[in-house]
Amino acid sequence: MKFPWIDRIGDWNPQLLRELNGRLKPRNVLIAIAISLLGQFFLFQFFQTQLPIAPAPGEYKYPIFNQFCTGKREYESARVYKCVLDSLGNFSINWQQWWLSVFVFLSCVGIFALLVIGTYMLIADLTQEERRGSLNFIRLSPESTQRLLIGKMLGVPILVYLLAALALPLHLVAGLSAQISLGEILAFYAVVVACCIFFYSAALLYGLVSNWLGGFQAWLGAGIVLGFLWLTSTLAIYTPIYNPIAWMRLFAPFDLIPHLADNSISYQNVQLEKLQWFHLPLGANIPILIAFALLNYALWTYWVWQGLQRCFRNPNATILSKRQSYLFTACFTASTLGFALPGYTDGYLENNPKEWLFQHLMMLSFFDLLLFLYLMAALFPHRQALQDWARYRREKVSTRKRFWNISVLRDLVWHEKSPAVEAIAINLVIAVIPLVGLILVSPSEIDAKISAFFSIGLAASLVIIYAALTQLILFMKAQNRIFWAIGTIGSALFLPPIILGVLSIQPGTTAGFLWFFTAGAPIVVLYPPSGLMSSMMVCLALLGQWTIFGVLNLQLNRQLRIAGESATKALLAGKS
Repeated sequence: MKFPWIDRIGDWNPQLLRELNGRLKPRNVLIAIAISLLGQFFLFQFFQTQLPIAPAPGEYKYPIFNQFCTGKREYESARVYKCVLDSLGNFSINWQQWWLSVFVFLSCVGIFALLVIGTYMLIADLTQEERRGSLNFIRLSPESTQRLLIGKMLGVPILVYLLAALALPLHLVAGLSAQISLGEILAFYAVVVACCIFFYSAALLYGLVSNWLGGFQAWLGAGIVLGFLWLTSTLAIYTPIYNPIAWMRLFAPFDLIPHLADNSISYQNVQLEKLQWFHLPLGANIPILIAFALLNYALWTYWVWQGLQRCFRNPNATILSKRQSYLFTACFTASTLGFALPGYTDGYLENNPKEWLFQHLMMLSFFDLLLFLYLMAALFPHRQALQDWARYRREKVSTRKRFWNISVLRDLVWHEKSPAVEAIAINLVIAVIPLVGLILVSPSEIDAKISAFFSIGLAASLVIIYAALTQLILFMKAQNRIFWAIGTIGSALFLPPIILGVLSIQPGTTAGFLWFFTAGAPIVVLYPPSGLMSSMMVCLALLGQWTIFGVLNLQLNRQLRIAGESATKALLAGKS
């Protein structure tokens, strides 16, 4: 299908023109239009069936309750109202509530469609381009990386955009009929657009760095997005937002759907007015909350694009440089920590400072675990890069008496091809310092604070062990090193607790000391079975963990030294 405006688009972005020409076929466009219009028709008919039907005159003997009636609310916990007859013998309908339910349902369906289908299409397109070999030709294009990837983002999901555009009139009518102001609706659209930009950028980055997954790549990526959206939509319907998980929920715009808490689909008031970030009352003012959400999307889209800039032209580059990772960790820590202050502000936790500290610490530690798993994938160089650096290091220190010198240490902190274990350690310090501050300012008792410090120490030790183990595996000569690394770290995280649980080895027993070498160690310290935890036992566990790290680090250094010697000998042999 040829449109006159397509050629003008090609002058601005040739990659976008290429994508549009490949997808705007008459058959594809007609199918997209049919799916959108039929979907809206069935949605409208479905909500029509939810309206109560008035019985024949004289047969209205028993009360009828419905979510769209206007009578008295029967139960406080259930949003159903008694149906009352009007002067014409029909039930009086709360059309504002009915249109609000249509608006919210259509918003949720649109978010799922845009993000899941669009993400799948982008990843699948990159996989296909990689398989055909055309992606390398795109990389050689004189066009900038930004323009090429923006062309992908705008062109590949064009049929999804068409589906959404055809649904906009019904969505606008539903919103305005539900007494939602046009400004609120447009602000929500801005959030959805920012959300799509973030997820589509992340999909492109994922597609570039995970081509080793083959045909499973697109399905896994779309499945992750689907699972994340399902989780956040469930939280938006059932739980308040004022807790540390709010940061994660802001990445999906469900909580920002206008009047979400007033519609018949939501089962609990999300209580946006209680949302705070470092005690800044975000939820008290909706425009401020919208602006904060947009800034949050902008910040993390910026970091995704840093990875895209590095990996698009050079597939062997790491996603982040070490210098970038330190600032990335600082941004991540500030973002997540802000929602823990004050975090939960009522109920049981407000009057129990020890439990408040432990639960918030566990949530923040979980986020930090995800952070460091990402940093391991984003920072660690593979075998060839490490060999090059080992040879470079050997040549650089061969004229010096000291093996370790300032220049080598500087390389370990800043150089991209050097081992990234030290960079992970620096990022750990950046992430742990705010947690230490949180513990110190907590009104909890001293015993609770000591347990929290031990928990952080064990968690940091485990992370540095996993980092050294991952770097060691990525330096192996074996094929499929990425699979080996993922399998090993996954096994280290999940298998030991499962095995100890199956064997009924409890943390309080003699053999329970093994729990300190599992991913459950930070939780065991916070919630010991006997109610008390020996400080000496925790110190011995920390000593054991650091011994394991020392052994792994020595093995890595030995292999780097051998690799540097071998590479140097091979280079000299080639020159001779």
